[in-house]
Amino acid sequence: MKRLRLRLLTPLAAALCAFATYAQDPLKPAAEAEKPAVEAAKPEPAPARRPGQDPDPKILDGIFACIAEGLPEGWKKTWFVVKEIGRSKDGATRNFAADFFYATNVNDRKGRPLKPCGAERVLEGVGALQDYLPDGQRRWTGATFSFMPDGKFEAKYDFTPPRPAPAKPVAKKPAPQ
Repeated sequence: MKRLRLRLLTPLAAALCAFATYAQDPLKPAAEAEKPAVEAAKPEPAPARRPGQDPDPKILDGIFACIAEGLPEGWKKTWFVVKEIGRSKDGATRNFAADFFYATNVNDRKGRPLKPCGAERVLEGVGALQDYLPDGQRRWTGATFSFMPDGKFEAKYDFTPPRPAPAKPVAKKPAPQ
C-alpha cells in the first residue's frame, strides 16, 4: 500500500510543481559564499501569497496526501465537496463541511464514500488556498476539488448566496376551554 501511495504522489507532485518554475543561478556571488554560517541557517521567508497567483504546491500536496490515505487500489478519480454550513451575523466567520468520494470509473459522478485522514486537515488546506483567490472570489459558498491519478487537479467554486434558515412555525395558542 505504501508503494501505491508513492506512485500516486509522484505524478501529482510533478504536476503541482509545474505551476511555478523558479530560476536558480548556478554561480553564487562571492559575497554570498563568505556569509557566516549563522545567517545561512536562517529559514527562508515564506513566499508572499498574492491573489490570482498559482497556489503553493505544498498546500495541494498536503490535501491530496490526506485524501490518499483512504483511496483503494484501482481508483480513477477522487473528489470532495465543501459546503458552507453557517456564518456569523456579520459574515466574518464561516463554517464549512466536506464530503469525500472516489470512483473506479472516470465517468462515475456519484462515487463511493471516502474516509480521508480528517476533514479538518483538508478544510485547513482549502482555507490556505483561499489566499490565492482574487478578492472578488473569496466569498464562495461551495466548492468541488477533483484529483486524478495522473496528477491533474481541478477546483470549481460555487458563489450561490446561502439560503436563510427556514423560519420556525409560530406555535398556535391552545383554544380556550
